[in-house]
Amino acid sequence: MNAQIRNEIIRRWYGGQSMRGVAREMKLARKTVKAVLKQHENERQQGAVPAELKAPRTRRASLVDPHVETIQDLLSRYPKITVQRIWEELRGRGYTGGYSILCERVGQLRPGLQTPWVERFETGPGVQAQMDYAVYTLDFTQEGRRRVNLFSLILSYSRRQYLRFVESQDMETTQRQHIQAFQHLGGVPATCLYDCMKVVVSRHEDDQPIYNPRFLAFATHYGYRPVACRPRRPQTKGKIERPFQYVESSLLGGRDFRSLEHLNEVTAWWLENVADVRVHGQTRRRPLDLHAEELPHLIPLPERPYEVAEVVYRTVDEEGFIAYGQNRYSVPWSATRPGQLLPVKITDQTVIIYGAHLEELARHH
Repeated sequence: MNAQIRNEIIRRWYGGQSMRGVAREMKLARKTVKAVLKQHENERQQGAVPAELKAPRTRRASLVDPHVETIQDLLSRYPKITVQRIWEELRGRGYTGGYSILCERVGQLRPGLQTPWVERFETGPGVQAQMDYAVYTLDFTQEGRRRVNLFSLILSYSRRQYLRFVESQDMETTQRQHIQAFQHLGGVPATCLYDCMKVVVSRHEDDQPIYNPRFLAFATHYGYRPVACRPRRPQTKGKIERPFQYVESSLLGGRDFRSLEHLNEVTAWWLENVADVRVHGQTRRRPLDLHAEELPHLIPLPERPYEVAEVVYRTVDEEGFIAYGQNRYSVPWSATRPGQLLPVKITDQTVIIYGAHLEELARHH
């Protein structure tokens, strides 16, 4: 089962559908839906393992594989053909596999029949958030001139917002800031709109976004659905574009900042004392008051946050060290050999070195 189907099962379940209803509408076995939801609950309680540290899985051959060309030919000639009709055709050609696995493969191969995602300008409580970055070059009085990235996530109903200036827009930073935003807002919306940034969308096929599996796993852990806006359609994310103008005029305008740390201290103060409590120009309500109404509709946070870590591979040198950044970290000589390539997990405060079988060899703080 691919990550997108798994995300859809979990999103529907959080949306109030029963397991029976999810199975019926997605044409899946109920035991499959139950297993996905059980695994999801375990991961939310225990914390998910970063995908890079999981043992690589080789895709097993499927009974559908010899018939892929036939399926593609049928879909190209008859775009609205049903899976049942394809199954009947393949049975006559020697297919002996199951119906469910055929449904999944046809869903992957069927071109461009998905309905384009169109959001109303106003959404109900807990339904949607919008996330984006803005880039600024600022003159800090202590650190000098430097480029910084502003992470912003705003709830579409209440307009309550989370902001944080960061050094990068990479995967680990983006996921960490989502976690901080969800904690700040007290829960998770059902969907979140994004531009087609590489962290979220790997590529487009037939004008449809193919989501980054790493980010999709993160979204699935929190139970929400990422939605990529159509290219060149900035109006679909108006709630996040306009607040950047407000940030520039109210937060950044007329203030000096010593450092990035000082900028974020002022930003936290500004959110609490200015942005959250002003009367919003469109809702005519304070975001803090509307957020109190929206809070019960947000998806609860998991018991343990998603584990966000950069995973790299490093070679053990002749002295028994691996290098990362400007530092060298020792590896037990009895468990490794020079030239061995090992996975290394980098967190905010720790460097963890793993062996060939993903056992922990060393931990450096």
